[in-house]
Amino acid sequence: MIQTHFRMKHLVALILSAGIVLASFDSISYAAKSVREIEKDMSDLQKEINALDSELVSLLTEIDVLETDIANCEAELEDLAVELAAAQESEEKQYQAMKLRMKYMYERGEQSLLTILLESGSLSDFINRVEYANSVYEYDRNLLETFRATQIEIENMQSEIETQKASLESQKASLAAKRTSLDSMIAAKENQMDDFAVQLEKAKEEARRKAAEEAARKAAEEARRNAAMVTPSSGSSEFNEDNTDTGVVDANPSPVTNVSGSSVVAYAQQFVGNPYVWGGNSLTEGCDCSGFVVEVYKHFGINLSGSRNSGALRSVGQAVSYNNIQAGDIVCYSGHVGIYAGGGVIVEAQSTRAGITANRSVTCRKILAIRRVV
Repeated sequence: MIQTHFRMKHLVALILSAGIVLASFDSISYAAKSVREIEKDMSDLQKEINALDSELVSLLTEIDVLETDIANCEAELEDLAVELAAAQESEEKQYQAMKLRMKYMYERGEQSLLTILLESGSLSDFINRVEYANSVYEYDRNLLETFRATQIEIENMQSEIETQKASLESQKASLAAKRTSLDSMIAAKENQMDDFAVQLEKAKEEARRKAAEEAARKAAEEARRNAAMVTPSSGSSEFNEDNTDTGVVDANPSPVTNVSGSSVVAYAQQFVGNPYVWGGNSLTEGCDCSGFVVEVYKHFGINLSGSRNSGALRSVGQAVSYNNIQAGDIVCYSGHVGIYAGGGVIVEAQSTRAGITANRSVTCRKILAIRRVV
């Protein structure tokens, strides 16, 4: 009775430590739904922020183009102002010159014509001189009109460019207002992202809390189930459903080799993370559960190749009772086998999905046999 009580306390302690690990995964899955929802909301929000950022970049590009166009308009207006001033100065000079010539011709009047007639060598010369005087007048008048037309043209161009500049400035003001709106929207969404980050941390903390609660609950349930499962009946073997283990309850055989169980475990744990391959025999390329055990012990010169399945491995070496399990012992289950790593866990080629692992509880399934070959 004392030995049985001791075994039960040892078993419950192992189950509680392993159960917390197993339950934590289930509880996190149970509590992580809100975390995933918040993460999705954050992802969607980030897409919106990215879209707004892209729109803002395009808007800033448009504003830069408008500012360049406005600067060009201002430069053109400055050039036109210079041209207009030059045209006005030329017009004024031409007008003053024309007034002087007209005044001169008016004051001389007929005397000028008489002088021209007297000075002319012939009628033809006289006519030419008169026509010349008229042509000078026409030239002055036409030139003055040209200067006036140029001035009007420059003024019209100024008016058009000023109108264009006003339109560009109006567009710029509109875009600037839109930029202000976008900046405000981006700031609001970034604040919302900060709120999501706070919510996410709270949700994760809640998930961890629920995981711990669920772990404790499942550990207690697992302890009760396994206690009932592995409690031996009077006069029976430690694993009463395994006909091959009919030894005494407290079986703890002495070592038969110079190989330590901890060396076996340390070697086996090097391959954690490698793939599980049905029927495989490679610790690096892939193996199944029995292939893993056989190849690990083969490294230490222990040949188990004649027992290349979990059922056959139940009869290798010597039987060990659960309360005397040590690192390096082979743990057999129905259709599965692993190596006890100590601390209540096994190292094993677990499954195609998980590969080679070292994190499952030794009581993750009903134990059918424990065998010692070192």
